[in-house]
Amino acid sequence: MIVTDGTQRCQVCGKNMSIVLCDGCSIHLCADCRRWDLWGYGCGHVDSKSFCAKCHANPAINPWGADHGE
Repeated sequence: MIVTDGTQRCQVCGKNMSIVLCDGCSIHLCADCRRWDLWGYGCGHVDSKSFCAKCHANPAINPWGADHGE
């Protein structure tokens, strides 16, 4: 997850200032538009991920949290 400096507006809603970049497509996201996910690796290691709604739902980008149509 890449934290922004808050100088650019969210590229989804355009209302709020961004706080993170999407881990899929790198657009600026505010707290309201980001989608959180946690990816676990090995023994007790977890990375936090932030996605826009489109990347969060795409299993090619987010295989652990995406909708796989099940």
